[in-house]
Order: sequence, then structure tokens, then C-alpha cells
Amino acid sequence: MNSAIFSHPVPTLLDCRKGIQARVTAVLDQPLFGDHDSRVSLRLKELGFLPGVKVEVIGFGLLRSDPLAVKVNGTKFALRRTEAAKIGVEIIPTGNV
Repeated sequence: MNSAIFSHPVPTLLDCRKGIQARVTAVLDQPLFGDHDSRVSLRLKELGFLPGVKVEVIGFGLLRSDPLAVKVNGTKFALRRTEAAKIGVEIIPTGNV
């Protein structure tokens, strides 16, 4: 992972391993989207990636590449790594779901 591209002070979905459950804390800025960043943020929010919502990482592409498979509100989504890097999370400790 290129830390210059995906550097945020908070953990993101991109930092999570398969099977990890987390809560969304924020939809972050991602410079790689340029002028379209606000559109991508809005799309992610419309899909349900809102603060407080529980998400689970259910899989990755070959060698942890695109896509990243996640479940949010009972629905499965495939996200690109750049989209996953926009979703700030806090890890839910095992047993506190």
C-alpha cells in the first residue's frame, strides 16, 4: 500500500482484515478523486456508509487487491481500494458487537 496515497490519521476500511467488524466514523477526503471527491462521498453515504453504522470486511480481491467486499446494513458491496480508503472506522472489539 502506498502510504502517501492512503495516509489518514484515522483507520479506514482499507486497514481492516477479513472478518473484522467496525463502525463507520466518517467519510474522509481522498485526493485521488480530485474534483469528483464530493460526488464519491455522497455516493458512499447514499449506499449506507454513515457514521455509527456497523460494517464487516468479508473479502478481498486476489493478493488483497481490488475489490474489497464489505457488508453494511445487511447488504454486500464491492469497493475499490481508493473508495475503502475514504471510509474512516473504529474497530469493534470481539464480543462487543
